[in-house]
Amino acid sequence: MGWKKDYKKFQKDKSSKKTIFDYSDGSESYILWERSIKNVTFWNIENLTKMIDEFNDSIEGLTNLQEIPEKFMNGFSWFSRKYDFEESYFAYPCASDFKNTYNFLLIKLDEFTSILIIAALTKFCYYTTEKFWKVINYTFSSKQKQETTMFRVYEVMNRTALEMIENMLTHALILCDESKVIPYKQHLLLEEIIDLGDKFTYHWSKMFDQVIDLTVESIQFAQNYGYGSAYYSSSNDTNQTENFEDFYEKTKTIVYNDNVNEAFSYFDLTKFSTLENFKKVYRKKAKQFHPDVNPDPQAAIEMKKINVYKSIIEQYFNKYDDYVFKKV
Repeated sequence: MGWKKDYKKFQKDKSSKKTIFDYSDGSESYILWERSIKNVTFWNIENLTKMIDEFNDSIEGLTNLQEIPEKFMNGFSWFSRKYDFEESYFAYPCASDFKNTYNFLLIKLDEFTSILIIAALTKFCYYTTEKFWKVINYTFSSKQKQETTMFRVYEVMNRTALEMIENMLTHALILCDESKVIPYKQHLLLEEIIDLGDKFTYHWSKMFDQVIDLTVESIQFAQNYGYGSAYYSSSNDTNQTENFEDFYEKTKTIVYNDNVNEAFSYFDLTKFSTLENFKKVYRKKAKQFHPDVNPDPQAAIEMKKINVYKSIIEQYFNKYDDYVFKKV
């Protein structure tokens, strides 16, 4: 599989399944997230505000260099039905100053904790924006990036990022228990909040993986047969919105099932394994790779995988079994 002429770099190895990250920089199917391990004295409003500004400056610098379709050049607004406020975003797939989100948080929390959560959201936006453009630029030509086939990549990853942002906000409020975070008393909680996006970038990137694969397939189909594949309708389709919703939900289902299979495989389990089987294997792996007992730098990366896969299996048991998943 592959093409030349007007089309660019994409080549796919038929003998093995590659993820989109093989196309970009060779990393695995999650974004390499830098943990925010700082001295307790670092965490103050001034440094958090500086962190937010630096992330947003990096996003603006990155997106200003891109060949963005006119339709997506001017940002967008999004209304959160769950929290009943609208937010403005200045770049795709999802980047914002989060001014309205901050005002919403101030109703529930103190200034420091509100800014802490905004820093977490902005950090997530930076990592996903960076990965988005790295993959897009590596995989598609300038011509392809302006075609309507690509629009759905923007739209799906925008929707996915917004869902992740809302989920992060929910998790942050649960962690805070709607009370202020005091750095010198709750240092670990603070770091957990600032790095909420660590897990959510994994789920975002798996969706991105699937969407890019389908987009490449659609481009190849159009080149060979002269019209769009079943995955992508034309921009003139009167049922475009309905088709998008159908595509989005089906893609999420594919990603969810892939994630579940991958998670069970990682722990050498099957879907017939019991909850007790999983607990036993999880404890063994966590004991082996936890950074507190394993000083190897790779152990921290492996522990991240373990926790991501743990969360996927938790969701599986909650969704499909009669078990009420208890803390491992």
